Amino acid sequence: MGFSEAVKLEVRRKAHFKCCICHESSVSLEVHHIISKAEGGPDTIDNAAPLCPSCHEDYGANPAKRTAIRVQRDFWYEQCAKRYGSGPDGLSQVEELLDRRLTGFQEFLEERLEQVHGPNQLYRSEKQILEELEILFDLIWYNRHLNMLCRVETGQEAIKPEVLEVALAAAQRKRDEYGEENLGPWTDFEWGMLNGKMSALRWVMGDEWDFLDT
Repeated sequence: MGFSEAVKLEVRRKAHFKCCICHESSVSLEVHHIISKAEGGPDTIDNAAPLCPSCHEDYGANPAKRTAIRVQRDFWYEQCAKRYGSGPDGLSQVEELLDRRLTGFQEFLEERLEQVHGPNQLYRSEKQILEELEILFDLIWYNRHLNMLCRVETGQEAIKPEVLEVALAAAQRKRDEYGEENLGPWTDFEWGMLNGKMSALRWVMGDEWDFLDT
């Protein structure tokens, strides 16, 4: 009578539709009797083995090799259950494997960053980023202050005396803090770099790109 379709499907599933000998996938995977029908072998899952046509021909017709089919089938079933298991144990093994690989990658990344930047310079702290943002803000503000003074002197812009007085006092504090030689004026390239750095750091700190006007 031969194996039922239900038995064939169960055997193929247990082997993940691969030959238990060569472990290759096959669209014509056969379900073979380990103990032949002529010898009284039953049509049961325990007596069935998934074989590709090539291995079926090689092993099925060779009595000396047929004795190894059950051992290799059971080994392959075990490998499939461990490697592709969908139960809690299988998921735990996958999670453990991912953890090991992620840990290994993180260690590699930290080692590579240390080679590039030196020890203890792998990451910028939030405090360092905020300090750099404050400096960039001052540099950009001072350049805008100089542009504003130029427009006032040429009559392109009017400003209330009390507002101008506050601005001049703030500008003097920046010169005292940074040194006038470090405050510009900037070339177009330098101006673009300052604004780009500030936008990038503001994005790192959580601002959206659409609101990074500097």
